[in-house]
Amino acid sequence: MENQNQASTAGKENTTNKVLIGILVKLRECEQEFYEQMEIIGKQNSNERDAEKEGKFYGGISDCMASVGYFIGDCAKPEQIIFK
Repeated sequence: MENQNQASTAGKENTTNKVLIGILVKLRECEQEFYEQMEIIGKQNSNERDAEKEGKFYGGISDCMASVGYFIGDCAKPEQIIFK
């Protein structure tokens, strides 16, 4: 019974980390898409580029990515962490 509970807990942790990693990937994709769109706007009309809004976006998305990264690390067991 105890092994079943451990397996269930490990499965939930893996699922949680997969979801968090998926969120992190999506945030990164959003960041890239935003950057590409800002480059297009900058090439078409440099007057419309708003550095303040761009900075707020990057600050906000960086905070989100850092939070998700923290939760990934918080959920991971030491043996799951890969050092390169």
